Amino acid sequence: MTQLQSIPTVTPVQVHQIHDAIDFAMRVRREVFPMMDHTKLPVDFEQFREHYLHSDGSIFLVAMMEDAGIVGSIGILPYDGRIEAVEGRYAARSAAEIVKCYVDPAYRRFGIGSMLMNELESVAKDMHYTTLYLHTHRFLAGAVDFWKRQGFTVIAEQDDDWQTVHMDKLACK
Repeated sequence: MTQLQSIPTVTPVQVHQIHDAIDFAMRVRREVFPMMDHTKLPVDFEQFREHYLHSDGSIFLVAMMEDAGIVGSIGILPYDGRIEAVEGRYAARSAAEIVKCYVDPAYRRFGIGSMLMNELESVAKDMHYTTLYLHTHRFLAGAVDFWKRQGFTVIAEQDDDWQTVHMDKLACK
């Protein structure tokens, strides 16, 4: 592994960056999940301002490189209880769901995912969540191991087409 020429900065998305942040995340999402329908934006992206800028319990962060623009993203939203495999595990408004954690393939293995996660945990401290929840997939090379290195524990696995792995950890206080 070689080193980056400069260190990325991780910051909350600003209004003028919304379009670029969505474009970045959707580009990487298309590469990671080619089997999905990408003709329609996810609801959180359709209503980005409402979901990430005008909500005390949400944030969307980007990793920026001076010469390359956005090279990583991560967000949290209040967990909405929609996933049957973890139904009843979290009290209302106690868990945040980590979403849209993507790193540009050309910038992987440089610690950018860990930088994004560290900053996310730092800003999430004031959001009063007790748990951070996420789901990932076994077919994503290195994903489960990455989240384990971040302190997450596997809480459920589904033997479905998506090889879904549900993970959580206590939120930092």
